[in-house]
Amino acid sequence: MDSGTLKKIAETYGTPTYVYDEERIRENCGKIKREFEKRYPRTRLMYAYKANTNLAICRIVKNEGFGADVVSGGELHAALKTGVSRSGIIFTGNGKSAKELEFAIASGVMINVDSLDELDTLEKILKKKNKKVKISFRINPSVNPKTHPKISTGLRESKFGLHLQDDVALDAYARAKKNKNLEIAGVHMHIGSQITDITPFEEALEKLMQFVLRLKSELGIKLKFVDVGGGLGVRYKDEKVVSPGNFAGSITKIFDSYAKKIGYTPGLWVEPGRFIVADAGILLARAISIKKTPYRNFVNVDAGFNTLIRPAMYDAYHEVFVVGKSGGKRTYDVAGNLCESGDILAKDRKLPDVRRGDLVGIMNAGAYGFSMASAYNSQPLPAEVLVRKNRIELIRERGSYEDLYFKQKVPKDL
Repeated sequence: MDSGTLKKIAETYGTPTYVYDEERIRENCGKIKREFEKRYPRTRLMYAYKANTNLAICRIVKNEGFGADVVSGGELHAALKTGVSRSGIIFTGNGKSAKELEFAIASGVMINVDSLDELDTLEKILKKKNKKVKISFRINPSVNPKTHPKISTGLRESKFGLHLQDDVALDAYARAKKNKNLEIAGVHMHIGSQITDITPFEEALEKLMQFVLRLKSELGIKLKFVDVGGGLGVRYKDEKVVSPGNFAGSITKIFDSYAKKIGYTPGLWVEPGRFIVADAGILLARAISIKKTPYRNFVNVDAGFNTLIRPAMYDAYHEVFVVGKSGGKRTYDVAGNLCESGDILAKDRKLPDVRRGDLVGIMNAGAYGFSMASAYNSQPLPAEVLVRKNRIELIRERGSYEDLYFKQKVPKDL
């Protein structure tokens, strides 16, 4: 996005504001969709809603032919509101409440069971309601995805999924097969996020497909789909990332080889999230003060980790630029406006001389940006804007001070 567009957005809608490029989102959808479908026509792409749940973004991705991977009742509601077909939604998540399971049953979507305890709860609800539901099980393949520990979900110590060890997962399928209220449709894994090495994907899929072979040979279960999850990394700094072509090539090669062994061809489901929206988003903030100390130079901006938590939570790196200025004359830390020492959005960045009032752009903020935002320090939520070729559209109004008290009630005697 050019500096003129960003300045216009700041003048019209203020800061901080998340700015998304519709064309880039569609390009990213097309890239990964083409690479899989030309190799394995029975591929279904499921957008991971946790990356960015703005309804306009979800509608764009849905119109590109994607289903929805949701992890909460709220995300399920968003997918239904977006217009995703019920057959195109899979409800994952490791902590589904009974209320959420009832919502999923009533909605007729795929439930991806994460634990035996969850299976107990689901069976009791179905028996009481005399309902039948399609399910898959999330498998923990005990693979190190070689990414940040806080976004590694396939480790053997992880809280996610049923383990292959000790036949925990196999026994779960055997049990589900006997229940007339359960229709086994698939198997699922998701080993982590921001993965930049193809090896963990390959190792995990080998284990998963060996398990699929056991399901057929030992239990006579033929699956309608195998869901390999998502996690394809993007370039935030100088990472060597896996291209959509290499990702699709490796996955489908293993998938094809096992399809021959098991004697049938299940559908292949893939759940990209970050790859679709990360580089399509910029967090636009304004410099509210410049502070030069004997030790550091700070650019204080009107956004903090309440607006973008990734740097504080994951030590994540985001490129930073000053709108309308170039070069790198001075080293700055870009600091947020929260009363927290850890509220630093970027450290040791070479930037042009920054002045109070300059606009600062934080790159690759389209994924896990607004979706993880909060009103900490009683800061209203930012606005969201969509750039659509030659026009700009507001897709979320900026929060107000009054919004901070939404649903609050003060006892009458106080």
